[in-house]
Parts: sequence; structure tokens; C-alpha cells
Amino acid sequence: MQALYQQEVERAESLCNDMAQHYWPMIGTANQTAFFAMDDAIEAMGKAGMLRQQAKVKAMKAVSEFERYDKAVKKYFHDIGDDRYYLWADLVNRAAERLQPDVDKLYIAIKNCIDGKRVPNSVALAKIQTALALLSLSVLMYDTMAAQYQRQTMIKIAETFRGGRLTAVESNWKAVGYITGKMTMQHVNLRDDPQCNLGVRVILARYQSADFLNDAAEEALALNPEIESKYLNDKKD
Repeated sequence: MQALYQQEVERAESLCNDMAQHYWPMIGTANQTAFFAMDDAIEAMGKAGMLRQQAKVKAMKAVSEFERYDKAVKKYFHDIGDDRYYLWADLVNRAAERLQPDVDKLYIAIKNCIDGKRVPNSVALAKIQTALALLSLSVLMYDTMAAQYQRQTMIKIAETFRGGRLTAVESNWKAVGYITGKMTMQHVNLRDDPQCNLGVRVILARYQSADFLNDAAEEALALNPEIESKYLNDKKD
């Protein structure tokens, strides 16, 4: 019985390492892209006079929860003795920046839907909905990846990565979307719009593209030459 349990532990560790190779760049990029969109939306809300009362409270709470996630990631790297946090942070930042043209296309598709219903403040509302779409996508990606690996073992390996699920960020930003759109967005159907769906699918394909993430990783390595030198030397040794 002990031998079987030990086998399962070793299998879980192997699956955990495999998941980590996909999780850190992919989910990290999705989360960072969503945060950039959320930050952009908050700026637009301020310009439109929409950053007030409960909408402001929920928006600031969403930002606070994202900052808590980032601090937790940094602590995780520190606790396991891995000095590549800044390399990871540069990777997901560069990947998110490279994704901006696709995010802009999604925003335009969403804004066109809102404008089609003659809804006021369409710029801010479209940016709010763009951020919400990206947050929902990041959470869906996390759940899909966790389920894929979890079903292969009885040991709860997904718990190791649960901090990367932006649960509280998404819930607070959903509240922002509801508060700002409850009086004007009832007849706007983003879910079934072909261009909105295409925009999300393109971004998902980027997240899952090894070439896309590798290009961002190369740029991140160029910003962290000491890390590149250390780990290349380790491999040579």
C-alpha cells in the first residue's frame, strides 16, 4: 500500500512539473493581459465620469485583488528558492504587450455592438466588457488546465497553482460591468456576436501558441542576462 502511495506521489510530482511548464507562461500571460485591459478600462471610466460610488469601489477592489495575486506569485518563487520571478514577470509583460493589437480588435468588435444599440459612453463600456471577456477567458483557461492535469492523479496537484485563478478579480470586475451597464446594456448581445467571438478565439490561440510565448521569453531573457547565463551554465555543467 505504501509503495502504491509513493508511486502516486511521484506521478503527481511529475504531472505538477509538467503543468508548471505550461501554467506559468500561459496563465501568467492571460492574467497580465486581462489586468492591462482592466487598467485601461478604469482610465476610460474616469474620463467618462463613471468611476464613482460602487463602480469605483469594485474597480479598486479588483485592482487590489490582482496586486495580491502578483505578490503571492513573487512569494511563491521566493519560497521555493527560484530566482526567476523577474524573468517570468518580464515574459508575461512582453507577451501581454505583444497581444495588444488583438485586444484592440476585440475592443473594436465589442464597441461596434454597443454602438449598434446607440448606447452612451460606448468607449468606457466597451473597455469594461473587453477586460471582463479577458478575465473570464483567463479563469476558463485555468479551470481547463487544472482539470486536465487533476484527472490524471488522485493527489490534488491543482492546489499548488490555485492562486493563479483570478476568482476575486473576476467577481469584482463582473460587479463593475453590472453596475455600469445595468441601465443601458440589456439589449446588447456580445456573446453571440461573430466578431466578438472571433476576437476571443484569436487571443486564446495566441495564449496557446508555443512560438508566441517563446518569442516573448526570448525578449524577457534579453532583459535578464544574468538569469540566462546562470541557467545555461547549469545545463552545461
